[in-house]
Amino acid sequence: MKSNEQKYVKSLEDVTKKDFLYAGGKGTNLGEMITAGLPIPEGFVVLTNAYRRFVEGNNLAEKIKGLLSDIEDLDNQEEDSFSQIERISQKIKRLFEAGKIPDDIIEDINYMYEVLGEASVAVRSSATAEDLPGTSFAGQYNTYLNIRGREQLHKSVKDCWASLWNARALSYRVKQNIKNEGLAHGVVVQKLIDAEKSGILFTANPVNGRRDQMLLNSSWGLGEAIVGGEVTPDQWVMDKKNKKILEEKIAKKEIMTIRNDKGIEFVEVTRKDQESRTLDSNEVMELLELGDKVEKYFSSPQDIEWAYRDGKFYLVQSRPITSLYPLPQPEDYDKGLRIYMNFNLYSQAMPEPFTPVGEAMFKEMFVGVSKLVNKDYKRKPVNWVKSAGGRVFLDVTEPFKYERIQERLKNNPADKDPVTIRTLIELIDKNKDELLKNKKSAMKILTGIITKMNPWVIKFCITSLYKVMYGVISPQKAVSKSYQYGENFVSSIENKKKELKTIEEKINYIANESPKELFIGLFEVVFYVSASSTYLDRAEKIMKKHLEDTSELDKVEKSVPNSVTTEMGMELLGIVKKLAEKKEEPTLDHPEVKNFLNKYGHRSSLEVDLGIPRWYEEPQYVLNLIESYIENKNYDEGLDKFQQGKKEAEEAIVNITNKIKEKGANRDAKKVEKLLRNFREMFGIRELPKFYLTKSFGILREMLMDIGEELKREGRLEDKKDIFYLRFDEITSDRDLREIVDKNKEKYQRDLQMNAPLIMTSTGESIYSGLSTEKGEEGTNYYIGLAVSPGIYEGRVKVLNRPEEGKKLKKGEILVTKGTNPAWTPLFLKIGGLVMETGGPISHGSVVAREYGVPAVAGVREATTKLQDGQLVRINGETGSVEVIEE
Repeated sequence: MKSNEQKYVKSLEDVTKKDFLYAGGKGTNLGEMITAGLPIPEGFVVLTNAYRRFVEGNNLAEKIKGLLSDIEDLDNQEEDSFSQIERISQKIKRLFEAGKIPDDIIEDINYMYEVLGEASVAVRSSATAEDLPGTSFAGQYNTYLNIRGREQLHKSVKDCWASLWNARALSYRVKQNIKNEGLAHGVVVQKLIDAEKSGILFTANPVNGRRDQMLLNSSWGLGEAIVGGEVTPDQWVMDKKNKKILEEKIAKKEIMTIRNDKGIEFVEVTRKDQESRTLDSNEVMELLELGDKVEKYFSSPQDIEWAYRDGKFYLVQSRPITSLYPLPQPEDYDKGLRIYMNFNLYSQAMPEPFTPVGEAMFKEMFVGVSKLVNKDYKRKPVNWVKSAGGRVFLDVTEPFKYERIQERLKNNPADKDPVTIRTLIELIDKNKDELLKNKKSAMKILTGIITKMNPWVIKFCITSLYKVMYGVISPQKAVSKSYQYGENFVSSIENKKKELKTIEEKINYIANESPKELFIGLFEVVFYVSASSTYLDRAEKIMKKHLEDTSELDKVEKSVPNSVTTEMGMELLGIVKKLAEKKEEPTLDHPEVKNFLNKYGHRSSLEVDLGIPRWYEEPQYVLNLIESYIENKNYDEGLDKFQQGKKEAEEAIVNITNKIKEKGANRDAKKVEKLLRNFREMFGIRELPKFYLTKSFGILREMLMDIGEELKREGRLEDKKDIFYLRFDEITSDRDLREIVDKNKEKYQRDLQMNAPLIMTSTGESIYSGLSTEKGEEGTNYYIGLAVSPGIYEGRVKVLNRPEEGKKLKKGEILVTKGTNPAWTPLFLKIGGLVMETGGPISHGSVVAREYGVPAVAGVREATTKLQDGQLVRINGETGSVEVIEE
């Protein structure tokens, strides 16, 4: 039989990216790597049509569908949900075991196996849903090593097919919202490299996200001990650009995987080799060069498994690293190090991503500001505004190239988000030399700003100063002016909504006109009362001249009037009180509920995102809130607490004033009293711009839904609300909008599952919390391991030795164990954090923890005996520390 007559198999050297749907991710990547001239062991792929033929020939499709109908959303499952999935998986596995591979498929497999000389082989799953952008299956499917003989090969192929339905793969697909329909498995069969040593190479550092570093792990024998987390491997961090080793950790490697007559086994490493380095410097550099070639070929960071035998390295598989947070776009080239701040988190305390239309709106706001400020501005992307993972990032690099500004930030850190600012300060300190060497002349920058400044800016500054001074002179009138300005602003948008008729007119207004109006106009609401932001500090300075204790000032900030957010809460509690006393049910038709939604229905949980529904669209949240307050009977407490706060604030002002008068400083006492009373009068208005912004967004949403309705009538959208999954340029394009919506919805769901960093750099370094965690000496309540998945988490310990003990695990607990393999994966849906005795950043548990956003620490010696069930601990997945807070 000739090789070109094979229908169900294909030699790896003949596989290209065009064969993805037949060869699966793993098989396709190996074929492409052979094309690139990389050292890949010989082998072939059992194509996905063989899987489909097997399923059809054994009538498995309907049986599998019936079994899967019992699986519900895992996030809301009871304690036995994972055992339920395990039972279903076992039933499907038995169906595959009982099935017969058709003769023509057997014939094709045998032919290709003969070509390999019927050598010992590795048999690996290669799925079409695997290694796609945004998904990373990290050992979800099965691999079989040292398979010898046709009978064992046929069995291993069936076992790989069945692994498409194992419990860990099923639970992963539910978590990632991946459908179970239409899936198929390819199977890669390769000559087994009887490795003297093996490991994994990440061509970007998966722990800190840096694309200019590689992370390499290595241990003795075959690679299963590393992937399964059975051994803590040697580790190197390398500088890709300068080709040098940055860090080296030689571990104690007690176990290794070797071949035996029946497959593989774990054996003890000789005492001599346990603490010996597995790779010398030349070998480390050789792997760096290979990794560089693979990354350049695939144009993305790669997770590569390698093996070494008789003086030669072999690459046995490669897949994209999908746990990295994406680089902010558009990328900066040849500008040196850039620092990006997460606007969603810093400005809006919003960990979630924007919808496509929400992101577009905020980016257009920044475009609008640039256009107003810079008279030479031409419409183009603003280079200091970036997108990554559905979040908006702002490039804050330039000011911090100057030591004076760096020092000012350290001495006067902003109080809006101290964690982000502290993180920024430490990042600047760490990269001080790099930042300073690329700075421009301050005079040159200033001259450039002045020459390009739009005259409108001067006019804006003058009118703004007038509003500020108005507030200083007439605080009460200034408050009224703020409300009046906001109401007029919203009315102008309402009028625009009535005037604009065509899709083109509406989109032009929403995309090009409204963003700058919103950004600039709504700032003016707060200008009238902005002086009040300094009043407490000024009062405190005067008080310190006469009083030792200024702590009573804290009470002045309680229950400030004119705060729309506080007023909303009080109105809601008032409604609850009335309903409870009258024993009435909260319904959408109830006058009190109607009035509340008329006034506040434009708000929502993610209200700065134009694409998120408002309360008046989905009012069930408000009804649930009212019902919970009625049920808990805590409305009186909330109302009384607010009134008590007002009383305490008034008493504090009187007390402070009298104490200063008692010191004989009557003039200062009057100054302080005026500052404090004006502060209370004006400071609540700080919530008003956002109130009117979200009110405006409500009107713009209605305009967009009108456009969506029209596009639906034209057959270009399935639903009018799909408009919120399009960017402005996409709405006006001639492309298939339904296809764009589907892709954008998928990306939005992936972005939702990503934990976004506070700060990023152009190297990809991603920082999720303040860097300055004191790393003290290891002791009775403080343990140090390897940082393998970022984040800080506090929770109760649950020590488990086997995944079958998972019923003992409660949602949010910290799982402490020796190490994890793929069988533990379903439990990752429940845990809040992970601590392992063995493993490294690229062992299974670490990879899956990063994918699920679970903070994790590995390599903590004797963690399962040192840590006890029920202890409250804090784990830091960025410093590698585990601290016992409470026994």
